[in-house]
Amino acid sequence: MNRFYKRYSDIIFQLLSDEKWNSLAVISDKTGFSKTTIWRDLEFLESVLPEDWVFEKNEAYGVRLIKPENGTLEGLLGQIREKNTYLHTLKIILLNDGVDVSQICQEVHISRSTAYRHLEKLQEVVKEAEVTLSASPFRLEGDERKIRRFIMQYLDFMSFETNLVKEELDAGKFQEHLVKMFSRFSMSYRTGALYRLTIILFIANHRASMGHFISYPDSVLKTHEGSKYFELTKRLSPFMIKCPRREIQLQEILYIAIFIMSEERPLNRTKHLQYIHKSMKSERGYPMSVFLKKLDKYIGVPISQDDIFLFHFYQSLKRISVETEFETETVKNSALQYLDFFEGNQLYQAIAQIAKECFTHYSLLLKKLDILEIFAITQAAIIRRWNNHKIQVAVMCRTYSEKDYIREILNYHFDSKLKITCIDPSSVHLLYMYEEFDLLISAGELNPSDACIEHIPKIIISSFPTSAELREISHFIEDHFFGDLGVTKDMVYPFNESV
Repeated sequence: MNRFYKRYSDIIFQLLSDEKWNSLAVISDKTGFSKTTIWRDLEFLESVLPEDWVFEKNEAYGVRLIKPENGTLEGLLGQIREKNTYLHTLKIILLNDGVDVSQICQEVHISRSTAYRHLEKLQEVVKEAEVTLSASPFRLEGDERKIRRFIMQYLDFMSFETNLVKEELDAGKFQEHLVKMFSRFSMSYRTGALYRLTIILFIANHRASMGHFISYPDSVLKTHEGSKYFELTKRLSPFMIKCPRREIQLQEILYIAIFIMSEERPLNRTKHLQYIHKSMKSERGYPMSVFLKKLDKYIGVPISQDDIFLFHFYQSLKRISVETEFETETVKNSALQYLDFFEGNQLYQAIAQIAKECFTHYSLLLKKLDILEIFAITQAAIIRRWNNHKIQVAVMCRTYSEKDYIREILNYHFDSKLKITCIDPSSVHLLYMYEEFDLLISAGELNPSDACIEHIPKIIISSFPTSAELREISHFIEDHFFGDLGVTKDMVYPFNESV
């Protein structure tokens, strides 16, 4: 689905990442689109920009995008998606039980020839979703589980607002009731679960109202009937559509119960981490254990010892396992708009390759967005390590005022990164007595007798440090941190300036 507005998003990313004037030649070079195409796209984008977003154009400088104070990239791209005629056409097909070309032309405001071109392109997307698009009328056909999964992907990609479904489902009352049921069954839920479960119930009710029901093998129903997830879902019946037969109703209950199972979150992180560590020693946890060992080796530090990372990684694998088994999906599809900017990242590619090596044999297939989710929590773990990283620094000054001023300047710029010990030239012997120093910062040139210090790096700064000198310290801190890792700065945001 991202293909239908990729050009627009690429141009927007380029303009926002630089926050300066860009010539059409520069944009063309960085996006790969012709200057004619870019100019045409800019004219379209200018017509759909949200309020307070502005394109400024200048014959000499080019073009730049002015972002309002409270403007977000998601809000801007969401507005562009709403105006996209391909995605609008797809919405009409997904939410109706058959439409003809005349209806599409009337609702999307396009010609018949354009509508047929859109439908031809949409066939490719539908095929990737493993369903088919019939003609005259145009409707989705195939496995109901895959059709619902496709609708979920679309609505999530379009940042569907649950308050817009009030005619068919009172989202507020449903979520309030759902929270009570989770509490009654002593269960917790993942961040964003209420939103996702509301969309799932809307899709289930909408499809069932058109006579399209879900179907699982009887063995699956028998396995899960009576579970806490199934019993909780039964208590959501006031919000579920009434099915013609009890057997069908049970299948619809099972469908929602599977998503609730996927969205469950452990109540006690410490106890759950103990369970994870224990399971990793078992045959069942072997693939996860091997994956983490390989990831640790690639990154260069034991990231698997980061409890926050391990907790979230296990939750991701649980979700992926449920989705693989039952052909469902709850991953954030709106993240598709960022995928192109990270697929070329070496860390992303390494995670994808390690996952393929470790999980494919066990029929656990990780899609690109699954890799992106693991990539994000891996980056979070690396940055968390960065945030806790400190360097022991000796600062050599010659006067009290110089020491006081430079110490506060360094604290202002690098407070969380430097553990400062101030010394004067007469105390230089301390650098030989204590081995914990990582860096010597000297205000002014070192005395000839001290210039021979070679066992620790040295940075010479002015009594009133310049921006260039402070940048040199900043670069040293980054290099010191990444020197211990197998990853490089250009793999990790925010050090990677290309994002």
